[in-house]
Amino acid sequence: MIEKLTENGPVGSEYRYLDNDGCSWRSKKEYLQQEYLGFCGCGSPDTAMVYVGDYLRDISNNKFGDYEDTPYMFLAYWADTKGFTEHGTTVRCSWLTNLGKELLKDIDWCIENESEK
Repeated sequence: MIEKLTENGPVGSEYRYLDNDGCSWRSKKEYLQQEYLGFCGCGSPDTAMVYVGDYLRDISNNKFGDYEDTPYMFLAYWADTKGFTEHGTTVRCSWLTNLGKELLKDIDWCIENESEK
């Protein structure tokens, strides 16, 4: 996902990246959060992105939540609808699609490279 961005300016420029539609972005993280995760950018998008990453990592390790865990089930439905996961009998025990694997890889990259430490 983030590999689709091209450099639009030097390091330190306000809108450094350009997507395929010609939209400018401040960072790869901003692009990922707004274009793929659907966040508006206000509040705590970094925290929410990490939360999604933790969910996808758990799914990739076959660590599943319970039906009674509403936040878990919401993420399961959301990830399935977005095409990040697929499931058989129950959405609770999903697996990552190629898109979901790419999203997790990109989230991990953003945490490592573009998060304030």
